[in-house]
Amino acid sequence: MKLSCLRPLAALLLTLGLAACGGKASYEVGGTISGLNNEGLILANGGDPLPVPAGKTSFTFAKRIDYGTDYNITIQQQPAHMTCGISGGSGSAGHYLSISAAVSCSQNSYTVGGTISGLTVDGLALINGSTTTTVVKDAKTFTMAGSVAYGDTYGISVSVQPKGLQCVVQPGTGGGTMGEANVTTVQIACNPA
Repeated sequence: MKLSCLRPLAALLLTLGLAACGGKASYEVGGTISGLNNEGLILANGGDPLPVPAGKTSFTFAKRIDYGTDYNITIQQQPAHMTCGISGGSGSAGHYLSISAAVSCSQNSYTVGGTISGLTVDGLALINGSTTTTVVKDAKTFTMAGSVAYGDTYGISVSVQPKGLQCVVQPGTGGGTMGEANVTTVQIACNPA
């Protein structure tokens, strides 16, 4: 018999055994957490909130629930500069021996782009780290491929010059530390070579 078939059977036997003794089965509501690097996450199960500190890899609500009681683990508050999601966070107690949801968090990320002047031919390639973006002639704006996580640095530079032009990133606009919004202020100026 497969293990997945044994779990509901074991839960049922445990519940029947407790009921025969006059007790009622109760269950912890908890789970695992991955990627939580920042403070501020608050989980909730109904009206039962649970603040979770940065770096935690598991959680358990203080309040246990009885057999047959529904649970619904939600994110009451996202951590700073991150977005978390939950899988397996709702159901009815007693289907399995334990209730274990999975919370997965990732740093918010944003795009980097800006404006271009004087680009009259094809061939301009911009680079940020290992990500290259080709810009077509007559473009007035650009957005780099990929995104940059909050708090990481970015630095746009010219990887390939278009034929007959010299394009430069204007000083003070091509790099910095990613904030909590898309960057649209990088300026590229192209002039005859």
